[in-house]
Amino acid sequence: MSNKTEETSDMQVEQLLEGSFTNNTSSGVKGLLLYSEGNFFQIIEGEKVFILDLFETIKKDPRHYGIIQVIGRDIEQGAFDGYKTDIITGDIKYLTVIPKEYTDTLEGLPWDLRKIMERMLKTFIDTH
Repeated sequence: MSNKTEETSDMQVEQLLEGSFTNNTSSGVKGLLLYSEGNFFQIIEGEKVFILDLFETIKKDPRHYGIIQVIGRDIEQGAFDGYKTDIITGDIKYLTVIPKEYTDTLEGLPWDLRKIMERMLKTFIDTH
């Protein structure tokens, strides 16, 4: 999770999401990147060494700050079948359930981790 810098424009956020989708898809990284009202929520999954390097790159990106890694865990099998980016709008915020397009991506996770991620995702959507 992180916060957008004040200097980062809406257009730059859109470019970040598009670039993240393109780069991660072509690199075999799977997961989810959401943006809402100045905040980012990301889940990345892939080969451990590559993900650790990618996270170091993410931490150096000047378009955001306050980067917090909430969970870092090895898992036996991948949960995601691709990479998705999205901007959370008011329409999504007022739903009583998390959109299926986000929760489907968590199905392959171990049960305990899936529940944690669902709560975090719901909280991010509800509060941003």
